[in-house]
Amino acid sequence: MTMSEPTSGVIVRTPIPRSIARIRRALDEGATLEVPPHVTILFPFLPPDRLDASIRRELAAIAAAHRPFDVRFMTVGRFPSVLYLAPDPVGPFVALTEACAERFPDFPPYAGAHDEIVPHLTVIEGDQASNVDVARQLEAALPFSVRVRAIEVITPSEQGPWRLRWRLPLGVVRS
Repeated sequence: MTMSEPTSGVIVRTPIPRSIARIRRALDEGATLEVPPHVTILFPFLPPDRLDASIRRELAAIAAAHRPFDVRFMTVGRFPSVLYLAPDPVGPFVALTEACAERFPDFPPYAGAHDEIVPHLTVIEGDQASNVDVARQLEAALPFSVRVRAIEVITPSEQGPWRLRWRLPLGVVRS
């Protein structure tokens, strides 16, 4: 998650096994910027200075309309220069992404670079993504499951690392 202009991202933070975290810390640029392991919902999103109370309310309403869900990571996948873990099921992630993209049409998923939404948890982005030995190490750490309870908005800090801006629970209506 790097861009030339400051932006934010809407994500589902995803705890990962220690063995996968070690690989990610060693080989992924996002990890060095303290981007948490996650499945992206919407990136790029609004610049941090445009994240106000009305945006928070709109995202909270989207989160409230979706129930918490369980997801299992069982397979390793690849895009060009990306090694990732595939979630199962993908439907809840796609639904969250579509709801956010519909509400914020100026910010399509992945800046509109792809026609299809493919939920994934990036472990490595860069040259090491084609490393077969690393893919085998990841496969050995699978499967694992998590309960998804919230979406989060993250932003870069002035020092570079990404930080949590808001955590918005799924299925919770607030007044």
